[in-house]
Amino acid sequence: MIIFQILFILFALFTVFGVWKRKRDGQISARAAWFWSLFWAAAIVAVLWPESTTLLANQLGIGRGADLIIYISIAVIFYLLFRLHIKIESINRDITKVVRKEALEDNHNS
Repeated sequence: MIIFQILFILFALFTVFGVWKRKRDGQISARAAWFWSLFWAAAIVAVLWPESTTLLANQLGIGRGADLIIYISIAVIFYLLFRLHIKIESINRDITKVVRKEALEDNHNS
């Protein structure tokens, strides 16, 4: 095993432990904890057996495993950005409602 593989596996395991700590503390949902755990498990598999990504890529009609990883990474990043955008918009609407309510109450009390 090369140094990169060892370091990456340690990093991934540390990250998974952090994910479950956040789940236990109520900072993330069980669904999110499982998503990130599976993500890091897949990353460990890809680092330990890089040829597995090439086999999967070939099955999907993609030439190289590295290309498959890049395509999947970009798709996941855009999906997470979309979810983040929706969450931010929801928070903005909630803040606007609270500010309007407070402004109307202050105006009514004056």
